[in-house]
Amino acid sequence: MHARFEIRLPFVFLLAGCVSSRPAPRAPAPTPQSSTVAQAANSPPVWTFSFAPGLASYRVLRSAVIETSGDSTPRREISTNLTHESLTLQSVGDTITFTAVIDTFSTTSQGVIGAAQTVPLPLALNGFMTSDSLILVGDSLPNCSPLTTTLTTDIHNLLPRLPASLSTGSTWHDSTSLLGCQGSIPTRSRLAHSYSTVGSSTYENIPALVVERADTIHAEGEGAQQQHRVILEVTGVGTATYYLDAYTGRVLHLSVDQTLNLTITASGTLRSFRQTTKQEFAQAR
Repeated sequence: MHARFEIRLPFVFLLAGCVSSRPAPRAPAPTPQSSTVAQAANSPPVWTFSFAPGLASYRVLRSAVIETSGDSTPRREISTNLTHESLTLQSVGDTITFTAVIDTFSTTSQGVIGAAQTVPLPLALNGFMTSDSLILVGDSLPNCSPLTTTLTTDIHNLLPRLPASLSTGSTWHDSTSLLGCQGSIPTRSRLAHSYSTVGSSTYENIPALVVERADTIHAEGEGAQQQHRVILEVTGVGTATYYLDAYTGRVLHLSVDQTLNLTITASGTLRSFRQTTKQEFAQAR
């Protein structure tokens, strides 16, 4: 007899926790005007980017397709999630403190994906960022909250660790370790990031610096659901493209794509899933 295991939003790659990073449904969010990035002739060969104090708001649209494999009757399930978030930064010496808030969270599902856990809004998380770390302050895992999971991951996406100077073709690496949850299953994930500076472009007529990121993802978790012991293992890859406004010190637009292979073992029965996801972060004006 198969133990029932519901795949719920937030998606598996959204893993929350007190973490540190080591450096070096409406219409879809607007996409960058051009997929071709070229450095203008009069652009300086080297750029500098630093996050500026103040408030930035983002509209984040997520979509996921989850497909079963190995079952006699394959299933395909689709979920779409929309959030509105704000990120307030403040400089304190060499440290940047931040407060991130979600005030809108809505999910639409097609298939048999379980309903997402209800969490009161707004939800806020506080933390700080130094030259080599991003730290969340306080208990960031209340009852394995999916909303906290979402916001924690978004903070890491919106506050990447960048070198002091950037030039076309420059590369660097870092990694992130996260403690979090998927549904009611505690999880631990490890993400290795490889960055490269593409060059200058525009986003909605605003000059922007384009940075690309490639991710390698590993995660595992173990817990109980419906009185059954459940083991979760995840491997995957991802890509991200940043459009950065060096003048305002803001992320103008960010797109993140991931492909994950999941195995879930419950009551001795193994099930396999493939999940493709897309996230679009667009700065609200």
